Amino acid sequence: MRSDLGGTSPEAFLRWSSLEGMSLPAYLAPEALREALHTDPEGGHPPLAHSGDGPANTWTVCQPIGHPDPEVAGEHARAAVGGGADALQLAPPFLHAGAPDTAPRSADNLAPILDGIDLADTPLHLGGGSAAPPLYALLREHLSGTPADPSAPKGSLLFDPVAAVASGADPAQAFSLADDLAADAAELPHFRTVTVDTGPYHDAGASAVQELAGALGALAERLARSTERGLPLPALLDNLQVRVPVSTSYFVEMAKLRALRLLVPQVVDAFASETGASLSVAPADVFVHATTSRRVETIYDPYVNMLRATTEAMAAALGGCDALTIRPYDGAVRPPDEFGLRIARNTQLILRHEAHFDQVADPAAGSYYIETLTDRLAQRAWAQFQDLEAEGGIVQALRTGTLQTQIAETRTERRRALDERDQVLVGTTHYPALDERRRDDLVVRRASSANGDSPASLDASSTDALRTALRDGHAPQDVASALQSDSSGIDPLPQIRLAEELEAIRLRTEAHAESHDGPPQVLLAPLGPPAVRSARSNFCRNFLGVAGFAITEPLKFESVDAVADAAVEKDADTVVLCSSNDSYADLAPALAAALADRDREALLGIAGAPDDIDVDNAADFFVHQGSPLKETLEMLQDRLGIDVMSDP
Repeated sequence: MRSDLGGTSPEAFLRWSSLEGMSLPAYLAPEALREALHTDPEGGHPPLAHSGDGPANTWTVCQPIGHPDPEVAGEHARAAVGGGADALQLAPPFLHAGAPDTAPRSADNLAPILDGIDLADTPLHLGGGSAAPPLYALLREHLSGTPADPSAPKGSLLFDPVAAVASGADPAQAFSLADDLAADAAELPHFRTVTVDTGPYHDAGASAVQELAGALGALAERLARSTERGLPLPALLDNLQVRVPVSTSYFVEMAKLRALRLLVPQVVDAFASETGASLSVAPADVFVHATTSRRVETIYDPYVNMLRATTEAMAAALGGCDALTIRPYDGAVRPPDEFGLRIARNTQLILRHEAHFDQVADPAAGSYYIETLTDRLAQRAWAQFQDLEAEGGIVQALRTGTLQTQIAETRTERRRALDERDQVLVGTTHYPALDERRRDDLVVRRASSANGDSPASLDASSTDALRTALRDGHAPQDVASALQSDSSGIDPLPQIRLAEELEAIRLRTEAHAESHDGPPQVLLAPLGPPAVRSARSNFCRNFLGVAGFAITEPLKFESVDAVADAAVEKDADTVVLCSSNDSYADLAPALAAALADRDREALLGIAGAPDDIDVDNAADFFVHQGSPLKETLEMLQDRLGIDVMSDP
């Protein structure tokens, strides 16, 4: 086996290093549990989830509702509840260019969405982000006009003032509004109003450790500021929830949720001891609302997003989440439709009813690997949290740009891994569907502005101000925008999808194709030994297909003349020679001459690394394992005369 692995031991070969800088061995033994600080050396493991007589890992199946038309959104809400959803998440409407502005503006517009929904039985989660407060104001207006008990609704307000600050809000206004909302919602005993949201860090590209440290920093900041303003600590903790996006790194994400349950009580204990409060929070008391990740979604081959979301949902369920929202598979492309919502909902139902993920409390407990990973994540996150506190807290770290810089470094590493193909997004950066076109399907989002007024002129400092603005006809997204501040001195974290830069390359090719009778034609030219020509041809197809070029891939050619004839016949703009390194010295100059003899002006590429090949300057470019994806494809687009699109 060692010889098959090039002299590397199996243990070293299987050792895996994560983005968090943790390297775990391939095999672990019971001794690993003794080294994990949170486990019991006697063999018992403190449960991270409550156990009982029934299924012990139950979570709430939450369906996002975000269509801009209230009537359609209402149909989606009723279909969700009738189809097995336990809760609804009222998300900011997906407004897009050319769409009628029918999104909920008042309680009257909210009524069609909630018509037929018993909020005492179906929890309603509002938000997230800065859209949550105006949606809450709409809900309160709606409840005041219904005969139902206004204190009956269950659910939560997904508004975190620190997350709002990280997204560009004014700190003083964000915290003031958060406390006002918590006080106002005291009349709703089943409605959680204190949220810690790791979404801004996750969406900016943060690592699991950075997300956890951000969550702890946000919790400490909220508890400190709110108790200073007179809010009782027990009431804050009773209404606490943590919203956590979960990505596709299966075991890391599972361990992230488990580490979160371990760390939150430590923050609470430290805070309680400083304030003299007598209270205790157990890991099982932490309410975790997980959501699938927008960060890894793609607009190309969007059906693969279903697989990504399934992996993420499995990690969230096994990690012990209390509520789970799965985004529709085409959420990055267009407004939600019934099919996408049904698939998202049924993914959870299958995990619950067919895979039986709900049968065991803390199913990862006792796993040498996951317990070790949980422990290391927790230790690293706590160390980073202490660094944030030493700087004066997370808001101060955002002011100085420390947190933004740290996350930017991780984001750069994530994009480097995609660019160098160390990580892949199937269907987008690897195995692209060559005939797929997305430019006409892609719905461009737009901002809305009510009554022609600038959102900055609106007051969003209290629930009363929110209600006044909404009664005056301002849309929730305008009221949410009023929270943003250019004078806060804080650079907002970006919201990214990792595939965006590479998708922009393909959209650029599509735009060119619309005005040039199709995309550039690439002819692959397999010549020479069968094994190497086939492997390199397949590699080039996957690599160049990322740019959306039209690729012709014959099984083989018998001669360079046959390649040149095919280039003329196919009107090829680029020909890529796929052969062995030893053969290129003869084949490349001969093919260049054959193309010149036929007056075929085409770029000539070589499948292989230039350091290993001598073709006497006959090639225009090389494609190989070490080629940076983005740089190489953009270079080819420039050489082919494809204009850069300002708005792809």
